[in-house]
Amino acid sequence: MRHHRKLTDDERRQIIEARTGGTPAADLAPRFGVSTRTIYSTLSRAKGTRPGPTKTISMRLSARQLAGFQAALERRGITDQPAALRCLMGAADILLCPVDQVVLDHLQAWGAQVATEGAAVNHIARKLNEAKLRGRPIPFTDDDMTTIRTFAGGLTEFAEAFRSLWEAQLAKKAREVDKALEGLGAQSEAFADASQPD
Repeated sequence: MRHHRKLTDDERRQIIEARTGGTPAADLAPRFGVSTRTIYSTLSRAKGTRPGPTKTISMRLSARQLAGFQAALERRGITDQPAALRCLMGAADILLCPVDQVVLDHLQAWGAQVATEGAAVNHIARKLNEAKLRGRPIPFTDDDMTTIRTFAGGLTEFAEAFRSLWEAQLAKKAREVDKALEGLGAQSEAFADASQPD
């Protein structure tokens, strides 16, 4: 749907401020009753007049690091690397937040379980070693076998549960990255269209 409404100067200022704050152009268009192309056109025209970033940073990357970053952007259809970096930095408080408390709680519970069952297995091992050193019959009982099997089963369950939890955390982080970079994938096409009048 095409929108032909003209923006006021105040609306243009609000659009620039909102986009600078990270609001996607796709969200701004319906808010101001214009097309996404008009939003990008407004931003493009204001580029020379609005204040630019106040800090410049430089960094050294290995070829592998740069290739990985470019590949991640390419998968999302993003070609503007500086804009992507600014978006990721703007979302740093979310992307670099401490480990989820749920993960920490699970790890603590698993650690306690491993410590308890591991102590029982160590007791069995000491008992067997003592018997061997003293030349006595090996005192290995059905209860000992059950203890060892329980410990082995617990480790297997831990590995599977941890894998599921880790994959869920990675998926959550990927969604946060996608949200931070939202709107950049369409920028090149939108800016190309911005030169055409509504």
